[in-house]
Amino acid sequence: MSEAVIEGAPAPVSDCRPRPTLRQFGLACFILGSTAFGGGAMIVLLEDRFTRRYRWLRAEDFLEAVALAQSLPGAIATNTVAFVGYRLYGALGASLGMALYALPSFALILLLATLYERICDIPSAGAAFTGLNAAAAGLVAVTAARLGRQAISAPWQLLQAVTVFAFATLFPEVALHLILLSLLGGLLVAMRQTRRALATALPAAYQGEASRSLRKHLLVAAGIGLAVAGVWLAGHSRSDPFIQRVAQLALVTLKVGGLTFGGGFVIIPLLGHEVADVHGWLAPKEVADAAALGLLTPGPFVIAAAFIGYRVAGLVGAGVAALGIFGIPLWLVILTAGAVERFRQNPLTQGALQGVMPTGVALLAAAAVAIGKGAYGPAPHTWLLAPVLGVASAWLAEARQVNPMFLLFGGAVIGLLGSHLAP
Repeated sequence: MSEAVIEGAPAPVSDCRPRPTLRQFGLACFILGSTAFGGGAMIVLLEDRFTRRYRWLRAEDFLEAVALAQSLPGAIATNTVAFVGYRLYGALGASLGMALYALPSFALILLLATLYERICDIPSAGAAFTGLNAAAAGLVAVTAARLGRQAISAPWQLLQAVTVFAFATLFPEVALHLILLSLLGGLLVAMRQTRRALATALPAAYQGEASRSLRKHLLVAAGIGLAVAGVWLAGHSRSDPFIQRVAQLALVTLKVGGLTFGGGFVIIPLLGHEVADVHGWLAPKEVADAAALGLLTPGPFVIAAAFIGYRVAGLVGAGVAALGIFGIPLWLVILTAGAVERFRQNPLTQGALQGVMPTGVALLAAAAVAIGKGAYGPAPHTWLLAPVLGVASAWLAEARQVNPMFLLFGGAVIGLLGSHLAP
């Protein structure tokens, strides 16, 4: 595919390799979706590919994408891929990147769902997850440190990062509020430095473009609202019971995927509560098995929603669940990324991004702590194995530049060996 200019796509990033073709970007997303295991450690793999190996983005651009991805509902890694896609090829790149990143895991989870009746007695994978989570925590910590060296240069930024890290670690539910406060703080500082009012800070050309874009997105929002209303009517009509269940499943996944912040580890438990406790479609064990299979497949953990959808309404339910979980977050990514690209040279936008970058670093560090907690189990040996694996994976990634995939699989193997060798 030729590298023609696509409407809505930003200019190629300076200080990087030439912008890839759309086919190259799509293939990279498909490969990442086929090989990226490790929950939150996917951010590490994305950073390694996009900024270090392919050099399609600068480190600060990727950090901006991660920070914005965390501020929106949906899966953080999938949102990040969509932000990178928009940075390279506009709305088309965002849509293609998210779809191809999720496609391999969607196909694999469908296969597992069809075989579920035969493998429903899933053996415990706790030992493997001990090593996997420990290695993932070390990798995420290294990524936070690496990006922090790029984003944090002033004492106030370091103080902000430490404060956000403390709050995000002790009170994970306030992560969104911390991001919004950081954006607001950056805006206020920028307004004070430039001594301009908000209305006069935007050039007239930007104002006209913003008005046109706002009208376009309002029309899209109205279309989404009408579609949701139609689904609601189908779910409450006296039509076929299967159609009712599919319509209700669509509403549930749209609500959970479009309103839940914090990534797949927050979304899947809430979706399980809806389908098991509220509607009674599945047993709690089926939801737990869906989460286990979601961790054992590559790509976004939130793809476990497709397994739940399949158990509720077959192939149609799997497709509806995937569209519901990813649909609204994708639209919000395009809306947010478009605003950032249009006003990137505006001092207020620059101030907001400067304010949020230290927060993005801090939230990555807090994610390392949260992932690391999953490595500690009731077995005494995990309290020694987990910190050693975490530190070792961090050192190997930073000092020896070992591929993160080798560290993740190696951690899982060591976790299994540790469970067999420990008394």
